[in-house]
Amino acid sequence: LHSLDTLTDPPDHAQKCVHGYDQSPGEWGVPDPCRQQTPSQTVLCDFDTREQAVAFSDHLTSLLAQGIVPATLAQDKGVARTPWTIQRCIAEYLRSESVPVSDEKLLETVRSRVADINTNDLNYDWADAWVRGMKQVDNLSPSTIRHRHGALARCLDWVCRRHPQILPANPLRLLKRGFATYTKEDEKLAVANGGKAKTDVERDRRLDVDEEERILACLVAMPEARAFFVLALETAMRMRECYTLELEQVGLAKKTIHLDRSKNGDGREVPLSSTIGKLLGEYIKEHADDIKARGGRLFSFWDGDRSVRALDAATVDVSLMFKDIFASAAVKDFYQSHGRFTHPRSYDA
Repeated sequence: LHSLDTLTDPPDHAQKCVHGYDQSPGEWGVPDPCRQQTPSQTVLCDFDTREQAVAFSDHLTSLLAQGIVPATLAQDKGVARTPWTIQRCIAEYLRSESVPVSDEKLLETVRSRVADINTNDLNYDWADAWVRGMKQVDNLSPSTIRHRHGALARCLDWVCRRHPQILPANPLRLLKRGFATYTKEDEKLAVANGGKAKTDVERDRRLDVDEEERILACLVAMPEARAFFVLALETAMRMRECYTLELEQVGLAKKTIHLDRSKNGDGREVPLSSTIGKLLGEYIKEHADDIKARGGRLFSFWDGDRSVRALDAATVDVSLMFKDIFASAAVKDFYQSHGRFTHPRSYDA
């Protein structure tokens, strides 16, 4: 697709982006490789701002690069799309895909608020209004808004890929960076509705060197908790990734840990530093019988039940345990529930 740099702001009407094969001021076109996949007619799309036009163009470029032609371009004129409700989109997504537990919970929360909305009504205005409602009415934190947006966006991405005739483009991907941040207007309306202005809270808390030393001193008589803490510190793995770790996932020879499914649903290899590699090797050797008795689970903080209730209970238990440990070490405002935290040595440079 040609660049949108030629777009200018029309003085008296909404900015237009013309989908065709010719490039001229205010227009962009489909290159030759896409001609056989796209219709020959010109398609007009109107946008209120240049940013919306650019976002739409970038998203469409990405779809075409994957060989996906939106149904609005590929279908014959006059043929109506069969819509789904968002509730059905979520149900089909969860039925067909292996989705992280965290996303399942988020989608269940989102479902109750947007279940009956029709895919024919999903556009930029809807996406913007949904996010504004989470700020102005629900008074959610920016972090919570991003989590809910991300879970539903991944669901709608799947619908676009697998069922482009249902949803040709994902409007949630058109929102500009910083969409979850409260504007002055958001703050004013949130307060008027009985809420308050909310700002991002930094969750990626960094430990000072002396804080780490004090925590390790408190863990001398707690080898399992010590191994868990150093593992999380050295690898930046999430809490749930740590306490659900099994022996077969640990490759000491290759100095890696294999995570079958991370929070975003993808597997990944986590490199092990010499520090945690040595500590894990010693821990596994000294606790081999206990690990075998647990069915290969490295830590006893979780009983192997993968239900949402059991995982949530384990998360709470581990969080409270480390909250007490950090309090004993006189480390304030730092909790294992922060999820990831970075070793202070990574900032030495």
